[in-house]
Amino acid sequence: MKKNNKKFHRGELLQQVVASAGMSITNLVRKAGYSRSSYYNHINDPELPIDILLNYGKILHVDLSIYFPELLENFVKEPSNFYLTETPPQTLEEAAKYIDEWKFRYYELLEKHQTLLEKYLKLNG
Repeated sequence: MKKNNKKFHRGELLQQVVASAGMSITNLVRKAGYSRSSYYNHINDPELPIDILLNYGKILHVDLSIYFPELLENFVKEPSNFYLTETPPQTLEEAAKYIDEWKFRYYELLEKHQTLLEKYLKLNG
């Protein structure tokens, strides 16, 4: 897989990287959160979205961004509002607090989702 300026098939790139990584497809898709059939659709997609490709790369510990740096100029790897505070946690206590805050937000959203799902099922059930 050489880097060049020609347009290339992103799905084929993914397939080559997976083959050389030696990870089973079953294990890969489980870690990536995709189905096996999605993986096969991905490797057949010449215009595979960059975020999907980078997700696979992260799991395989391969930096796939080297194949398309021009596309990454507008792609944000880490949003600036990722942390609830301005800076990442510096101590274990701060990290634990940070985790608890996100866990609380998650549970709130989960409860809202459950309520909406129950309402939907009553209306359409």
